[in-house]
Amino acid sequence: MKKIAIVLIITLILGGCGSESTEIDIERTSSIIEESLSDMENVDESSLTDVYGINLDIVSEYVIKLNADGDLYAILKTSDKVETKDDMDNYFERIKEFNTAYSPERLEILENRLEKEVGDYLIYIVAEDAEDIYQDVLDGMN
Repeated sequence: MKKIAIVLIITLILGGCGSESTEIDIERTSSIIEESLSDMENVDESSLTDVYGINLDIVSEYVIKLNADGDLYAILKTSDKVETKDDMDNYFERIKEFNTAYSPERLEILENRLEKEVGDYLIYIVAEDAEDIYQDVLDGMN
């Protein structure tokens, strides 16, 4: 009986961890973010792979936009969060390299970017009010 209880507990724990799947409506989330950030433009797919080295083979949905002020947001649904996080870290390093004209304030905002995980999604916001923008996203999800 004790063995059955242990197996049942392990099954419940492991089953519960993998069964929760959060879906994000990327278009709606983008709209919420863009209420706070102006003139956002898509980063094209060829730049993401060729210039920034993001492996889109493991990303099933995404949007990455930026503006001339240096604001940026990314929402990515990935099958491998570790690899995608590494790709995004490299992406942000390349942005710093390519944009050496960034002011010290903008570089600080880039360094202190908001990074969140929601289910299979990774959310990044590079903006002065990133925490407030993310809170707007959370409010819009409920």
